[in-house]
Amino acid sequence: MYKEVIVVEGIHDKQKLESVFPGIECIVTNGSEISEETIIAIKLAQKSRGVILFLDPDFPGKKISNFILERISGLKIAFLLKSDAISKNKKKVGIEHASPEAIKRALEDVFTVENDIFPTISREDLNSFQLFGEPHSQAKRQALCERLGIPLCNGKALIKWINRLHITKKQIEEAML
Repeated sequence: MYKEVIVVEGIHDKQKLESVFPGIECIVTNGSEISEETIIAIKLAQKSRGVILFLDPDFPGKKISNFILERISGLKIAFLLKSDAISKNKKKVGIEHASPEAIKRALEDVFTVENDIFPTISREDLNSFQLFGEPHSQAKRQALCERLGIPLCNGKALIKWINRLHITKKQIEEAML
């Protein structure tokens, strides 16, 4: 069981987590229109127990994560691979569609997010891995993101996530093998 409170997008995500982890406590954002009351609840939970953001691996989920992370520091975040969160009819993406095993894996491998980003990895560092400007760079970035367990993103966002999550050059090297 998790001592932290888990932040999810919708009620179905909460229900899915409760089916995997009975008794787990969640805060539901109700999509991307997050109320000030929800932000206050997340801040209070962070102070008392800690918070893990666990949002859908799609554009709205990334938008919600960024919105919350801009307002609250020291949160943890878990990422679910998009391929693990696709509905049976292949039309929707969300935590509610993920298997219990995929959810457990994602919540076992959380990152602590630092809002004050002190770049340790530069664009030049990532260029050395051919993650920019090469015909195969997009595929390499996608593979790296999946191996690191972070959201799929373009090069600029990749640098931001790597530094925000304090991923080291050594971890990148190991993931690129």
